[in-house]
Amino acid sequence: KLDKHCFAYNVRITNESPTQNIQLVSRRFEIQTIGSETKDVVQGPGVTGRQPILKPGESFEYTSTAPLSVKPMSDKTAVVARMEGDYNFVLLGEDGSTPLSSTPLQAKMGVFHFILPDSESA
Repeated sequence: KLDKHCFAYNVRITNESPTQNIQLVSRRFEIQTIGSETKDVVQGPGVTGRQPILKPGESFEYTSTAPLSVKPMSDKTAVVARMEGDYNFVLLGEDGSTPLSSTPLQAKMGVFHFILPDSESA
């Protein structure tokens, strides 16, 4: 039997370029559930239905969720899954909206873990 859990996570993306406007165009994440042989792949345009344009120094924050069905293993580990992936961006021209290239730049999202709360305090 699998337990169903829904995890929320927050992400902040910052344009660290001193001069270049960028637009987030797509993302691809891999979620590896502990005890599962397969990875779930989540991909598509933008994030949470948006493809934000970021000027130099600007940040964009969003919250999303990951509903997961996991094998009960809380006696062994509170970690139920890990996620990592990539964001794809395009550089924008001086008008701030026209892509300079159709080839996106890739930014890696570091690995993070989905962890069950302590059952005694939940």
